[in-house]
Amino acid sequence: MNQLKKYITFSIIVFCFGTMPTFAQRVWSNPVGQYAYNPSGACYNDLGELLVSYYNTYASANNSPQGALLMGSTSLPTDNMGVGFKFVYEKGGVLSNLMAEATYVYKVNLGNNHKLGLGLSGTFQQTALQDHLVNAQHPDDRYLMLGAESDYWFDVNFGLSFYKPNHYFIGIAAYNLVGQHTSWMLPNFEGRTSRLLTVSGLYDFFFLQGDIKLELAAEAMMYVPFDKFSLVYDVTAKLQWRKYCWIGGGYTNNIAKIMAGVYIQNFAIGYAGGIGVGEISNFAYAFPQHEVFLRLEFNTSKWSKRQRNNMEQK
Repeated sequence: MNQLKKYITFSIIVFCFGTMPTFAQRVWSNPVGQYAYNPSGACYNDLGELLVSYYNTYASANNSPQGALLMGSTSLPTDNMGVGFKFVYEKGGVLSNLMAEATYVYKVNLGNNHKLGLGLSGTFQQTALQDHLVNAQHPDDRYLMLGAESDYWFDVNFGLSFYKPNHYFIGIAAYNLVGQHTSWMLPNFEGRTSRLLTVSGLYDFFFLQGDIKLELAAEAMMYVPFDKFSLVYDVTAKLQWRKYCWIGGGYTNNIAKIMAGVYIQNFAIGYAGGIGVGEISNFAYAFPQHEVFLRLEFNTSKWSKRQRNNMEQK
């Protein structure tokens, strides 16, 4: 039991300090869309959306990692432009992080509805020390005496993608391009926020005259400079029946995931669970990760409005 507690504590520390520079840029297990991994992925399927997602990892452990995502995007009336926003709050161990992002997307129509997307985001991030969770062995520890309780900074993200709405998406993105200096924790300490590269994509296969859709998606992200601990990847397969329900599964770092969800008209609710595999399964819970999400879709583009009118006329 003590070994289990030590392993979980170590995992939480690695999670918090390893991902804190870009807390918001995690792999979300539910099908939250490409905007989560690429600024140019906002409204790529020509639908407006509002999405909320919550997750926790090792929920029964004290101060375990958990977070929430609020994300929205829409096409503008001209249909060759779009906007989006994201808010992410995450905490784990003694640290917490708040991220806010605003995005502008420009779409170049390459013919036959193939598009080139360019997305630019401005971000605000704040990292804080949760004082009430700190149990220092020495209350006069100089790192706690001199350190600031929180720090904030602004940065810029850029994404590029090639896609056809509701068929495929291929994109690359770079996060924290400015790499702003931060002096958080100690006045004489100076560092930069970590740059992050992401590659993401999906492809949709349709069967039975479009009643069944199989969506294959993959994402990978890594810090610059690269090291073996910073690589995060995810592969997912989702089988959807019309706009009624879906089931799926996938694999990410040491976790196999299962997911399912239902539609109620333009409203969707889904759940994803993680099953520990590999060495970590010998020390942690069988189901270490849980995630739920809610999504509301809007017909905001000319294409989606035409589709809605066609459905109403049938």
